[in-house]
Amino acid sequence: MNSVKVLFSSIDNFIPNQDPPADPPADEASAELSQIYEDNEGENEAESQEDESLNPHYSLHVLFQLLLRLPHLVVIKPLAFFWRLLLHPFSLILKSVDFDYAYHVDVQEKMDLIKHENILSNSIKSPTASSKYILPPPQRLFPLVRNPGKARRRKTLILDLDETLIHSLSKGSPRSLSGHDSNIIEIKLNSVATLYHVHRRPYCDYFLKEISKWFDLHIFTASVREYADPIIDWLENEAASDEKIFKKRYYRNDCTYRNGVGYIKDLTKFFPVEDLKNVIILDNSPVSYALNEDNGVMIEGWINDQNDKDLLNLLPMLHSLSLCIDVRFILGLRQGEKVFESYR
Repeated sequence: MNSVKVLFSSIDNFIPNQDPPADPPADEASAELSQIYEDNEGENEAESQEDESLNPHYSLHVLFQLLLRLPHLVVIKPLAFFWRLLLHPFSLILKSVDFDYAYHVDVQEKMDLIKHENILSNSIKSPTASSKYILPPPQRLFPLVRNPGKARRRKTLILDLDETLIHSLSKGSPRSLSGHDSNIIEIKLNSVATLYHVHRRPYCDYFLKEISKWFDLHIFTASVREYADPIIDWLENEAASDEKIFKKRYYRNDCTYRNGVGYIKDLTKFFPVEDLKNVIILDNSPVSYALNEDNGVMIEGWINDQNDKDLLNLLPMLHSLSLCIDVRFILGLRQGEKVFESYR
């Protein structure tokens, strides 16, 4: 019996077992489970889609969404497009205007800052030190177009009489001169007649003829009318017999007297302040134009020098002054650059 059992056990080793194993391997079991899960999900999605397509409520929902979007697509978007198309040029114009305004404001602010910095630097630096910024230049001394033939307003030249154009001495004075440029004139003061030797300064006639072409001539003397008028009449007759050279005459009673100073010729009594830019006074005494220094031209007083040429030497300068914009800009240069700040 035991031998039979041994025989069957040996045969089982050579014949394979046809039954599957009770427990499959772990990896094969997990793979089969995942495959089954995916198949179930695919079937569920297909069934849900089929159900939704067949569901009438879902179709109504889609239709309602389309109806809601239709006005936006058909009306609102086209209107917005045309609105932007119409307003776009105006927006460009407004941007350019804002840019120009901002640019001008920025430039003005920079100029104000430059002026402020320059003033500060000038107040703390040496007057001879150079400055980083330069202020705008002063006003022009002469107009841009200097056409001698162009009609323009003539300036006024006021001339002194004694020691500027003439020198006079009473007859019998040991210093009396004689010559072809002198004359004896009778002058009555308080009903008392006195003879005076009146001598013209060299080149006086030529000087008066030339400047009368450029200026309206006035004469302003600190002498009394009774003394001045006969001498002025003689000068006019010698210089031009056809017309009067001097448009106006001013005398001692037109002067302003100050104790310790003397007679001052105040131009503002006869000319508005804004017209002083066109007025020049020629005098041998600086006291005479002390109230209007920037209008005054000084000439050396003349007594008896027959070689004197001061009147001739003044002609080029006077001609230039007749062409300038403001005579004070030229004559005031004695004060330096401050003159340009005074008359702005």
